[in-house]
Amino acid sequence: MFGVFYKVNFPSGDYLTKTSWAGGEIEYRYFPNNQWSVGGNLGWASYGQYFPRQTYVKDDGNTALTSDFVAHAYTLPITATAHYYFAQKKRVRPYAGVALGGQYMDQRLYYNVYESDDYNWGFVARPEFGVLIGDPHSLTPIVAAVSWSYASNKNGITQKSSFNNFGIKIGIMLQ
Repeated sequence: MFGVFYKVNFPSGDYLTKTSWAGGEIEYRYFPNNQWSVGGNLGWASYGQYFPRQTYVKDDGNTALTSDFVAHAYTLPITATAHYYFAQKKRVRPYAGVALGGQYMDQRLYYNVYESDDYNWGFVARPEFGVLIGDPHSLTPIVAAVSWSYASNKNGITQKSSFNNFGIKIGIMLQ
């Protein structure tokens, strides 16, 4: 089964705090039996946020910059997935899953006439809880899920090694 999803992401770090309404996922799930699926997932999200004017000083104290700026971050997680499906009740089948893999992150800071950018790869782990609505073997089920994503990518301003978010997705699975 192939899935196509719209995803909203809520960052949970100390750098970007604005919700990403521009996200999605495509996914493949193979069912070796009725209770398990394994597969792969490719996601994307775009974050943007304005930061008001302030002075930023490097850790060594030798350099400072005073400016307002706009930050953009684009993420591209590529993961392997596994899902366990609980007993179906009527037309709803809950599941729990995990995704593990890598995440590419492109970050850009725009201040005055200047731009700085950072590109990096990190590890990503994402537990997910959701429901299939409809029979997954005879109809095109609707999927609704929530997830929490931990990624080890360094973020642009604080240089801390994590970029985490809470996500909500909805979409359909195609046979």
